[in-house]
Formats: sequence, C-alpha cells, structure tokens
Amino acid sequence: MMRQLAKRLCALRADDRGVAATEFALILPILILLLFGTVEIGNALLLDKKVTMASQTAADLIAQQKVVTGTDITNIWAAIDNIILPYATDNTAYTVISVVADEDGTQSIDWQQTRGGGEVEEITIPAGMLGEDESVIVATITYQYTPVFGDLLFSDFNITDVSYLRPRTVDAVDFQ
Repeated sequence: MMRQLAKRLCALRADDRGVAATEFALILPILILLLFGTVEIGNALLLDKKVTMASQTAADLIAQQKVVTGTDITNIWAAIDNIILPYATDNTAYTVISVVADEDGTQSIDWQQTRGGGEVEEITIPAGMLGEDESVIVATITYQYTPVFGDLLFSDFNITDVSYLRPRTVDAVDFQ
C-alpha cells in the first residue's frame, strides 16, 4: 500500500501536463490589467491632444477677427465639439477671454464667453506676454475624462489646456 502511494506520488510529481494552464491562469489577470490600462492611457492621451488642439483653434479663430459676435462664438463652440469628436462634450467647459492691459500695464478682462463653466473673475497672463496697451485672447478648455472601464484603474479626472494668442489685425478684438 505504501509502495503504491509512493509510486503514485512520483508519477504525479513527474506529470507536467497542467503546468502551462496553471501558469496561464496566474498571468491572465495581469495581462487583462495591462490591456485595460493600455486602452485607458491611449484614450486619455488622445483626448489630451484633442483638448490642446481645440483650445489652440478657439484662440486662433478669435485672434483672426476684428469683432466677434455671439454667433461667431456659437460657431467656435461647434468647431471645438467637432475637434473633440467622437468623444462626448457634455461635461466639457469652454472659456474664451479677452484680456487687455492699459498704458500702466494693469490687466483686466475686457470680455469673456463661456459654455459649461463658470465666469472667470481673475486670470494670470504669463510674464512678458502682455505689454502696455496690448491684449491677449485666452482660450481654456476643460474636459472631464471618465474612464472607459469605470474605476478599475483610476477615477474621473480633468484634462485642461490653456492657449494664449495676441490678436492679429487689431490691438484688441471687440465683442458685440
């Protein structure tokens, strides 16, 4: 009896038919996690590029004008929506601001338009960007990214980009 048991234990020890399946079962969760992580990071990086492109486009479209109207702003929002496609823009905040400096260099907000976000009370322009009697168009876009796979790897976060452009044809773009 003992001899048969020892013989069976030796045969079991030499049997390696299930090793590959066991190793695969151990590594499969890691592979799935890597796959999900690659998808999430790829989406987030693509959205980051789209948000950057959208803010630069908004600032550029306004900086080309002498006067901007509410209809122009609505068309710019539509252009931004098309840049961000195929991702939903329901939770995206758009803000376009014209900042002017007087002869003393004091900065103030001349006008601003927003969609999906609150009014900006104060804005800081990078040093050297805005001199006396000059203006700058500031376009800010904030996209609230919701991961495809929920909270599996990380939770919701905001992707934000700010673009600064000087008006091309006038000292300051007017809003009517």
